Amino acid sequence: GTVVTTADAVQSCTRILLDNAVEARTRAVDAANGLALLEPVTRIAPPGVARFGSQVPRLQSEVAVAGYSYGGKLNAPSMTFGVLEELRGLQGETGVKRLSLNALPGDAGGPVLDEGGNVIGMLLSRPEGDRRLPQDVSFALAGGVIADVLRAAGLRVDQADETAALAPEDITERGLGMTVLVTCWE
Repeated sequence: GTVVTTADAVQSCTRILLDNAVEARTRAVDAANGLALLEPVTRIAPPGVARFGSQVPRLQSEVAVAGYSYGGKLNAPSMTFGVLEELRGLQGETGVKRLSLNALPGDAGGPVLDEGGNVIGMLLSRPEGDRRLPQDVSFALAGGVIADVLRAAGLRVDQADETAALAPEDITERGLGMTVLVTCWE
C-alpha cells in the first residue's frame, strides 16, 4: 500500500490523507527527483498495483495519466491521454520524459502508463517561474528512477512488460485501480 507522489504535494503537510479517509505518513522524500513515498498508517488493499515496464518506451507512442484533475471534486480519478514526445527533459535531463498531454495540476503525482498498461513514470508538477511552456507540455519522472527509490526504501518493485496494446478502457481500469487522492493538511 505504499503511495508514490510528488514531493511538493506533501512538503508542508502536518497531516496526510489518502482518499480522504486513511491517514498516511511520509516514508521517504527524494527531493532531487521531486518524489515522495507515503505509507498508510493502517494497511490498505488497493484494487491495483503499479507494474513497471523495463523496456525503453517508443517515442511518439500513446501514454495515459491517471490523476485527480479536479482536486478530488469527482468521486474517482480521471484519465488524460497523450503522446510520449522525448525520453529526456528540455535541457537533456535523463530520468525525465517529455509528454504531450493537457494535464491539470491535480494530475501531478499520477502514474504514466504506456500502451500496454505498464507504468513508465509519474507525472511531475508543471515548472513554475518566468518561463511559460505550451499548455500541452508535461514532464514525467522516469519509471526506472521511481523503481530505484522504491528499492532503496526496501520495497519490492513489480515489473511487467505487456507489449500488446490494450484498449483505452483496459488502460483506464489499470490506472484508476492504482491511483489515490492525496490530501495535505497544513
